[in-house]
Amino acid sequence: MTGNRYRYFLFNRDEQRKRPREESPQIFRPHGEPSYLAPVDPQGRGTWIAVNEYGVSAAILNDYQSSATPAENRPFTSRGILPLLAVSKDDPSTSPKNIAEELAKNSFQPFRLLIQSPGGTGYHLHWDGHLFNQTPLNNIALPVTTSSWRSLDVEKFRQSLFEKTVDGRAQLHQLLEFHGFHDPEEPGCGPAMVREDATTRSLTIIRVGPEEVSMRHQRFDPENRIFESPTEVRLPRRYPR
Repeated sequence: MTGNRYRYFLFNRDEQRKRPREESPQIFRPHGEPSYLAPVDPQGRGTWIAVNEYGVSAAILNDYQSSATPAENRPFTSRGILPLLAVSKDDPSTSPKNIAEELAKNSFQPFRLLIQSPGGTGYHLHWDGHLFNQTPLNNIALPVTTSSWRSLDVEKFRQSLFEKTVDGRAQLHQLLEFHGFHDPEEPGCGPAMVREDATTRSLTIIRVGPEEVSMRHQRFDPENRIFESPTEVRLPRRYPR
């Protein structure tokens, strides 16, 4: 979403209730690569969303409608490393090639990986367990969503809600309304969802501006169906030479 000075990237994370509590976003400064902001999944030590100091953003979703079998003697590698690979450069133009090379070396369960430049261009990379495809980001309809439960019904529900809530310009307050929506009659369908086995865990908001890059993170309280107070981390914005 674009404003006069800022571009936003919003992501709700849903997870099984038994999965460990996620760690809030931190600043990472890897040697020889751009600094970046990301929360951490304590189980896999990877992440589902990241943004680097150049404003390159990446987020990954599980593709529940596809299946994969790991190569012989090669267990599945955590998909949580892929957003970090996508933000390891100052622009996303080489990301499809880098991800394809990673797929050739390791086995991954199916995913959808969104990679966005600070200008809003980028890629939707889809691995279905057998084929790897890339699509320009501006050819992908919003919202991008997946669900392990009643997949088609949930996707249809969220797409209809998005059309009702967000107009063509996609203002930030509309996106926040969409991501925060919980339907008591269909608690497992909305963007802020609650089921017996799984629940929304958090909302993460990336903001890329001319002077800084920030990541705001809000945990979701499934008992009260509300997002908790946010935490936020920031980096000074850098520009490629």
